[in-house]
Amino acid sequence: MPVGQVIRSHSHIHYVLVDGREVECRPRGKLRLEERRILAGDRVEVTLAPDGEGRIDRVLPRASELRRPPVANVDLCAVVFTLHEPEADYRFLDRVLVHVEHAGIEALLVLNKTDLCTPQEVEGFRRLYGETVGYPVVPVSALTGEGIPDLAARLAGRTSVLAGQSGAGKSLLTRALAPGYQARVGTLARKLGRGRHTTRHVELIRLPAGGLVADAPGFTYLEFEGVEARALGHLFPDFHRVGPCRFDDCLHRAEPGCAVKAAVGERIARHRYEHYLAFLAEIEAQKPW
Repeated sequence: MPVGQVIRSHSHIHYVLVDGREVECRPRGKLRLEERRILAGDRVEVTLAPDGEGRIDRVLPRASELRRPPVANVDLCAVVFTLHEPEADYRFLDRVLVHVEHAGIEALLVLNKTDLCTPQEVEGFRRLYGETVGYPVVPVSALTGEGIPDLAARLAGRTSVLAGQSGAGKSLLTRALAPGYQARVGTLARKLGRGRHTTRHVELIRLPAGGLVADAPGFTYLEFEGVEARALGHLFPDFHRVGPCRFDDCLHRAEPGCAVKAAVGERIARHRYEHYLAFLAEIEAQKPW
């Protein structure tokens, strides 16, 4: 039975890439009754009909899954971030990175709109999140083309997702990576006298150098569903670098002998630690009484 990968969906119609060909498929009745949501990125077994359409008979187990954006079997999440237009929101960035770490997916930071930044701003971000926190950083400008070849090389041969805040330029980046692609966009409210657009659906796009990239909807808030308070510190890679705390179950808040607290302001950025404490309080507040 042929196996393909879902590249986009509309209601109960799914477009599946099978042997390099896009096939319009509908799920078999049993799958519809199970009410299991089929995601972009899902690998599926299909039956091909003589008329060129197909039927999805089975969804194969997922290697990974992101909920926001909803996409399956991603092995790299390129988190798109800007310092200007929109202004840098580090708390939002750290929130996204926690979710990527929790999903067990490799993260890549894409600093977009570098044409609006000074070289010092770009280097400062690279030092902070590249050297101190430990994520690879690729500075790019979808407008001028700066850094696009480097980003394309990192995405080649992989299933990736571009994730980030609305207005960060993900769809423009996708068009730079896959010339000729036209995103399905919807108009947002105008701001500062200029129109904004954002993608409405997750769609996997084939890249010229091989691989697939998901142009995903922008989003503004992520809840810490499934993240345990005592596991949160493990989702901050910079915390790992400062040595063990006195207690194995240290929450890095009020415990004596905490290596993380001792490193704040030097090996750990103060805003990262403050975000950790805010996320920890949010997770604890979600606990049922």
